[in-house]
Amino acid sequence: MKTAESPTTTSECSPPDQWISRQPSGTRDLDFRKIRDDRSATWNAALDASVDVTKGGRPDLFLVSVDGDCPVNCSLSEHPNGTHAGWCSCEVFQATTVCPHLCVLRQHAALGDLDLPMRDQT
Repeated sequence: MKTAESPTTTSECSPPDQWISRQPSGTRDLDFRKIRDDRSATWNAALDASVDVTKGGRPDLFLVSVDGDCPVNCSLSEHPNGTHAGWCSCEVFQATTVCPHLCVLRQHAALGDLDLPMRDQT
């Protein structure tokens, strides 16, 4: 039985590599470097927003609220090549496949505030 005084090995502290094989229907491949350059208004809106991110029931699922709006459902994972696969329930994503909610998740992951699972390519 572990107690607060029990020594913990480094391997016990490291999160396991998380892989997922499926995401919601409508998931799109995303290159956030390209989004940052080509869709800077969306990227910067996410940077400047007041956000609340809640983890969902799977490693790729999140509830994201931007500037006090109602939270939306999001799914985001990373491909082994560094690009991402994402989906969002918001109208902006449905219309353009790029939204501030997914940019928020990517920004939080880049800062180490959020762990994204790897997307299985099979």
